[in-house]
Amino acid sequence: MNPYILAMEKDPNFSRFIKPIDEDVDLRDATYFLKDDGTFVFSEGYYHQIEKPREERIVNSHYFYVPLDPARQVPEHCIKVFFGRPYENITKDVMETKPLDMLYPSQLARYHEIDPSQKEIKRPIYAVYKARVPLTSLVGCFPHRNSLRCIMEKADEDPAARNIKIIAEHTAELLGIHISQLGISGSLSLGTYNNPHDIDFVIYGSTAEIKRIVDFMYTLTDENEERQVYEFGKYWPIRFWDWAGKKKFMVCPFFSFLDPEEAPLRNFDCQDLGPAQVEALISDDTYNAVTPTVLMLEDVKLSGKDYPDITRLIIHHGAERGDWREGYRVSVKGHHVRIKTYRIVNKKREPLDEFEAILEDNLGDVQRLD
Repeated sequence: MNPYILAMEKDPNFSRFIKPIDEDVDLRDATYFLKDDGTFVFSEGYYHQIEKPREERIVNSHYFYVPLDPARQVPEHCIKVFFGRPYENITKDVMETKPLDMLYPSQLARYHEIDPSQKEIKRPIYAVYKARVPLTSLVGCFPHRNSLRCIMEKADEDPAARNIKIIAEHTAELLGIHISQLGISGSLSLGTYNNPHDIDFVIYGSTAEIKRIVDFMYTLTDENEERQVYEFGKYWPIRFWDWAGKKKFMVCPFFSFLDPEEAPLRNFDCQDLGPAQVEALISDDTYNAVTPTVLMLEDVKLSGKDYPDITRLIIHHGAERGDWREGYRVSVKGHHVRIKTYRIVNKKREPLDEFEAILEDNLGDVQRLD
């Protein structure tokens, strides 16, 4: 066992927050996992090769927190302590110092430094800037709803936990959901919840319920400037400022399907047909706030010519959740792809659908035309 992990195991909270991985439930978007080298990785999307044997499965993810290297100069605000051990947040410094279109390429360069084996890994087109982490290297996970329960259970004895409990109850009431539909991601899900700047709530629901909540969030931010969030050089339309009593906090929502099979691109193959430039009208934004974001398109022009066979825009990263809405006309620089989707029956793939799409793999490659 890694010495860093052995040291964390001595913290009494460690066993409360970390759980064995349920491969049918926990391999979903925005979940933290502990890797056997002591790093914390963050899953992205819903497809993590569910049809393959465990020893062959790869998790699409990002390295977020790495054990702090005493020889490395790290800004104080990028240091976090988890279960008694210091960590570096590698993402925050990149987001604060690099242009948005360099966020993912710069992160990937750090992944190569942290784990040189990442340099040799072949990546599918939808995971060009992601870490590809073997499932067998993960020693446990931090399920969203369990982490929030662990914090709320401390509310009677811990003022910081009590604040989180109050905020969670207030947020559930505001969104019209039961508190059991809320979980938490980010550093809070790893047991560090004193005076957070923002709260990464994970909201569980059906497709229809998630759509209702996203539309409600737009009503909070569209015309209410005091609720609008601008951070890292962009406007985040479904993040919002809120207050529980005198406590001001930022809600950074993630969405998770109660039934993972409702997630778009739960199981798929992606054939790269080459770089492409597309203009199109977004005709349906049902899945605009989840990862991957999948938007229905019409009036599509490929390199300036009508091309109705492209029916979807796929954004397979989490930094534009909620940005793109029905009725927007957009220009997309990406890859023309053919997607085949599947469902799993008796642990085998059965074909479900096939379509062409434009895939965006880097932040900033979608622009609004109207």
